[in-house]
Amino acid sequence: MTAEPTRRLVLAAAAAGTLTLAGCKGISVLGPLPKPGADVVTLRRAITAEELMVARYQSVQDALTASGGAGGPGKAGGSARTLIADLLAEHQAHLLQLRARLVLPPRLATASPQPSPTPPPVPHGQQRILTELATAEAAASDRLIAQLAHVPPELAQLMASIAASEAVHVVLLRRGKIAR
Repeated sequence: MTAEPTRRLVLAAAAAGTLTLAGCKGISVLGPLPKPGADVVTLRRAITAEELMVARYQSVQDALTASGGAGGPGKAGGSARTLIADLLAEHQAHLLQLRARLVLPPRLATASPQPSPTPPPVPHGQQRILTELATAEAAASDRLIAQLAHVPPELAQLMASIAASEAVHVVLLRRGKIAR
């Protein structure tokens, strides 16, 4: 009767052999990290764009609060502040939904932290603020729609929903511009 190695012993020997062969090079000897798929790249771009939109709305909200409203204190400035706060909350919800779809292994998630986006300077005057936000919303909606064919259906559904929401934001911002 001969003693045969157990499965556990064979696995341990294989792991030890791999690490011994790797030497000081560590796990990198196994090859480079695989590149993320196209849908992951698209999702990351959508997250970055939404982070920029949130930063843009936050800077506008800060500017409106500091100046007492876009056109000074009063009803128009107050309604603009309310509109901006509501749209900011929607963009923050969009960002949470997009981030929830991005699932990365821990070593990739912490490998290269992204800097916070820097929004453009806030223009002076309520009309210019609302116009620039409407333009940014329209561009964001168009960009998301253009990417729908390149992502899985579940992500396409979310991105289409966000694009539709941003198109509605354009209408609301333009109404805010007219209702002085």
